[in-house]
Amino acid sequence: MGRVDEQVKIRGYRIELGEIRTALANVDGVGQAVVIAREDHPGDKRLIGYITQSASGIVDPVAIRTQLADRLPAYMVPAAIIVLDALPLTVNGKLDTRALPAPDYTHTQYRAPGSPIEEMLADIYAQTLGLDKVGVDDSFFDLGGDSLSAMRLIAAINTSLDTNLPVRTIFEAPTVRSLSPRLHTASASAPEVIPIQTLTDGIGDPLFCIHPGGGMSWPYQALGNYLDCPIIGIQQMLQGEEAEPRSIRDMAKNYADRIQETYPAGPYNLLGYSFGGIVAHELAIELQQRGCTIPSLIILDAQPIADGGDETLDPAAIEKEVLEEVLRFFNIAVPHQDEPLTYERVGELVREHAGVEITRYKQLLEVILRNLDTNMTLAQTHEPGVFDGDITIFSAVGDASDCNSALLESWRPYVTGDITEHPIDCTHEEMLITESLSKYGEKLKHLLLSESAP
Repeated sequence: MGRVDEQVKIRGYRIELGEIRTALANVDGVGQAVVIAREDHPGDKRLIGYITQSASGIVDPVAIRTQLADRLPAYMVPAAIIVLDALPLTVNGKLDTRALPAPDYTHTQYRAPGSPIEEMLADIYAQTLGLDKVGVDDSFFDLGGDSLSAMRLIAAINTSLDTNLPVRTIFEAPTVRSLSPRLHTASASAPEVIPIQTLTDGIGDPLFCIHPGGGMSWPYQALGNYLDCPIIGIQQMLQGEEAEPRSIRDMAKNYADRIQETYPAGPYNLLGYSFGGIVAHELAIELQQRGCTIPSLIILDAQPIADGGDETLDPAAIEKEVLEEVLRFFNIAVPHQDEPLTYERVGELVREHAGVEITRYKQLLEVILRNLDTNMTLAQTHEPGVFDGDITIFSAVGDASDCNSALLESWRPYVTGDITEHPIDCTHEEMLITESLSKYGEKLKHLLLSESAP
C-alpha cells in the first residue's frame, strides 16, 4: 500500500502528513493508519485520520486525539479520527483515497447551557465555529472544529475568562459540559509554555520572533496589532531530544531544526529583541548555511556582542529583569522609580492594568530567572558569525532624533549587506509596549510587505 505523506499547506502551516501518520500508527491499538487533507466544503481544508484496529486493540477516537495532542503541535492533530475495518485499496494494491469516507459532522440533540460559565463557553464555541448556537453536549470536533480552530477557541476562552487552559485540554474535554470544570483548575496554574508557539494568526509568510533574555516570546504578541502575517514565537524550552545549548550557536541550530520541522520550505523572516536579536542573527546564518532564504532579518535594539564580558552576574539585577519581563508580558510600561521594583508592586500594576492576579505566575519567575542567568553567560561568550544579506535595526534612542551610530557600526563586521536603522523615541525596555509600537509598527509592516513582494 502506498504512503500518503506528501506535504500540504493548511491556513499558513506547512504540514508533513507522513509525520502525523507515523504518530498515529504508534498509538496503542492502532493497526494501519493514514492521514489526508480533505476539503469537503470549498475553502475548508481539514486533516482527517483513518485507522484500523490491531488484532488485540480497542481504539477510541477521542482518546487518540488526546494522545496526539501530547506528541504533535496542535495544528497537526487531525480534526477527526475514523475507524475502518480495512483501508480501501485500488486494484493495484495502493490506497484508494477517493474511497475514504468523509467525517460525519453532526451533533447531538441540543441541550441548553445550565450555568453562566457554560453559557459563555457555548457562545465562544459558536463564534469560533460560525454557528448560531452550540449545546453543552456537542463535541467541538463533531461540529466541524479542527486543530487550528481549536487553538483559536482556547485563545478566546483564555482571553475572555482569564484562564490558562493549554490547547490539549480541548482534545481531552471537547464539549462545553466536560470543559467547564477545567476552568477552575486552569485559573490556578501557570500559562502553558511550548517551544514554538503561534502568537497571532494571519496570512502570508510567518514572522519568527526569537525570545529575549527571559526566554518567553509572549511580548511579541502585541505586534499582531500592526502585522497581517502569522507571528510565531520561539521560546526557550527544549523540544523533543534537543540538548541544552552550550552556546548561542547551539541555540540557533536547535531553533533552526524546530522551525524547519514545522515550516520546511521557508522563506524565513526573523525578528529578535535584545538577546533575541543576537540569536536571530545567528539563526539567520544557520538557516542560510542550510540553503534557506531569509528575506528579512530585523533587530530590535540589540548589540551583536554583550557589554561587560567578565562581569559577575548581579542577582538583584536579574530579579529586576525578571519582574520587568512580567510587566512586558502584560504590555505594561516599566515604571520609572527610585525604589527597586518588587513582586508586590508588579502584582499591583498587573491587577490595575490587566485585571489579573499573578499568583499563578510565580512558577514562571523561576524559569525566567534561570533563562536570564543562562543567556547572560551565553551572550558574554558569543562570537558572532557573518550574515550574508541586509538587516534592519529599530533602535531605542530615548528622546533623541538621530540614529545610534555606535549600534549601527557594532553590527557592521557581522553583515555583508546594507544596514538600515530606524531610531525610535523610547527606552530599551519600552520597545514592545503599545506606545512604542505605535511609532514603528507601520514601518515594520511595510518592510515585511516589501520583502515579500514578487
